[in-house]
Amino acid sequence: MYRCQICHYTVPDERFGMLSDDWVCPRCGVSRDEFIHESEAPGEDAARPEIILIPMIRALTVGLWKVLGNGSQAVTRDIGRELARNVETDPEDPLGSVARFFLDNGLAGSVEARENVLEVKNCMFYGLCSGLEDDGVLISTCPYTNTAAVVLEEVNGSRYRIKKLPGEYGHVIELSAVSKK
Repeated sequence: MYRCQICHYTVPDERFGMLSDDWVCPRCGVSRDEFIHESEAPGEDAARPEIILIPMIRALTVGLWKVLGNGSQAVTRDIGRELARNVETDPEDPLGSVARFFLDNGLAGSVEARENVLEVKNCMFYGLCSGLEDDGVLISTCPYTNTAAVVLEEVNGSRYRIKKLPGEYGHVIELSAVSKK
């Protein structure tokens, strides 16, 4: 069995050998080069996403308990606030700082940041988030988007609204300033 290193989508051995070179993962959009056979163990220098998962779980717990009952926006923004404490923010490129944080921690294959748009591709949590969206959970609960919104708020002094834009793979998120803090 071959497994996507990003979203963990699996393809049986016999089917994987028949895939064309331009085939991409139907779940997250990475090329077949990002698939490894289950028998192959990652090397010592492989990204270690579990290092950041602990602070993410902690942020979720702290956020939920701190603002319980104040609606999902307060909860999810507090999650972003907890994670933003770990971001080394460059005031000249706040979204780029967030992108580097998630890339350096092995949680996405690609995060592009430009002005007020964040494009997350090959996200380790794409399958989970897509399922949550199918169940009516808004993209505003995404750790990437809330961390980006908090970092922008800290740098620019404005509150930001999170909006999902159409995209081929992954998530394209627009962050719009709505008011001063």
